[in-house]
Amino acid sequence: MQYGFILIASLFMLLLMSILTISMSGSFGLQELIAGNQNEKVRAIESAQSALGYAEWWLNQTTAGATNATVGVSCTSITTTTTPIVCTNALSNPTATATWVAGHGIVSYTPPNMTTSTTGGSGTFYAVPMYYIQYLTGGSSNPNYNSGNGFCNMYQITAMGYGGDASSIAVVQSTYQMAC
Repeated sequence: MQYGFILIASLFMLLLMSILTISMSGSFGLQELIAGNQNEKVRAIESAQSALGYAEWWLNQTTAGATNATVGVSCTSITTTTTPIVCTNALSNPTATATWVAGHGIVSYTPPNMTTSTTGGSGTFYAVPMYYIQYLTGGSSNPNYNSGNGFCNMYQITAMGYGGDASSIAVVQSTYQMAC
């Protein structure tokens, strides 16, 4: 009689463990999806950061004696641009993907060794990152800045980057002050 009880108890434990295993395996797939999405978001942030860094570098460059860091122009009437430009107007909505279209001061930047593909793939990005430079202000009579000499031009740089697909997007923004 005891042998029958042990058999029934063992089968009950086996059934309980099977149900527990099946219920846990369903959550593993969800965790893998969350981890994959996190990976793509990090790649999108890295892409946007590379464009932001390039824009800061570009502001510090001089071409034929003239600096790239200017007070800017209105970019509302510019339809296309092949070179970076400094704008006086702000982006209407930096987090909306419709804002990031060619022209109106939006500049695409392709980092070295970046591969893009709209169909995805290992190590590819959906699209190249883009950036926008807005002139904020320049100079100040405040004695707390630069030993009373004021500060040089300040810019707001906004950059957008994609991960491996169209739904993994990151927008980063910085305020950049030129060295006097």
